[in-house]
Amino acid sequence: MNCAICMTTSSIPYHCCTNDKHCLCESCCINIISSIINNGKIALLLSNKIPCYICNEKFQYNDLPQNLQSDLNNILLTIPKTSKQPQSIQEFNYYYNEFNQLRHCITNKKFIFLTQRHYELLGKAIEIYIQTLIKSNPWNYEEIWLPINDNNQNQEKVNIFISNDFRTNTNGCLILIQGCGVVRAGQWSRSCCINESLDIGGIDY
Repeated sequence: MNCAICMTTSSIPYHCCTNDKHCLCESCCINIISSIINNGKIALLLSNKIPCYICNEKFQYNDLPQNLQSDLNNILLTIPKTSKQPQSIQEFNYYYNEFNQLRHCITNKKFIFLTQRHYELLGKAIEIYIQTLIKSNPWNYEEIWLPINDNNQNQEKVNIFISNDFRTNTNGCLILIQGCGVVRAGQWSRSCCINESLDIGGIDY
């Protein structure tokens, strides 16, 4: 059968939607699905809500090529199994490599956007990761929660970080405080920490 897009004859045609009257070659199918993933619409694809570019019928996940299904399954592994706030990036199957870039634990690929909630939860886990780093060698910042000595359980608190010689250095000290929005101590840009590197989005690690 001929591919409905490039018109080349395909030995293994893929009927990616419910319309059996046309098919796609593997190359065109991969290009279309990759575009959907890169545009952050994977959640719609997995729920069979992406319309076919040719007939407007819905793409069917189970009809995709096996290698694409494998890629999608690996992306699904970035959804934490717990319903609570994950505390580590490992729960998302992500890690930071030697260049401080966020990568998938299995595929070593960059972050793939699923939903805004998934993005927010990962961002919180990265915040914990970064602030754990700045409390460790070689920085050894001290974490302080403000206001100090406030036993009011309903009182909102915020953490700041001070250099470990804060109380003894008479020549100067360093204090890391929170910014507005999602800017946190040690993290200037969450988006850069996720899509670029910690060196760009936070303190130089």
